[in-house]
Amino acid sequence: MNSGERMWLWAQPLLAVVAGVAGIAAIVVRALGEFSYLPSVQAVVTGVLVLPGLALSLGINHLIVRARRPARLTSGEKILLIVQVLIVIVTVLTSLDQAALIGGYLLWPLLIAASVTACVTMARTTLALRRAATAEPVGMAPEVSTP
Repeated sequence: MNSGERMWLWAQPLLAVVAGVAGIAAIVVRALGEFSYLPSVQAVVTGVLVLPGLALSLGINHLIVRARRPARLTSGEKILLIVQVLIVIVTVLTSLDQAALIGGYLLWPLLIAASVTACVTMARTTLALRRAATAEPVGMAPEVSTP
């Protein structure tokens, strides 16, 4: 596995840690009542619910991909990961504006759909690769001894 593939493989857990830390920070800020650090309702929802959910999703996806031999993302999975990152960036940026709550209503379901699609895609690919690795080669019948 080359360094580029390693980077893609470890991008998911790295992003999961970043999203998890941001989510924990938002939960702590909310628990302390310091809402000035969360400037909008969208920021609260994104920080307390969306980012921890994304961290969990990315962590699960990484475990699914680690079950492969070799453990690497397909091109489609890389695209799905990029889409998730872009949606999160736009969601976080729009969370800074109090008047941008409609952005959250549009982006949260889109992020959930992208996360579920990525998880299903990675699980299906992993299962297909594992089945292919354990299948008998085509045209090779087991030997049968005759008396």
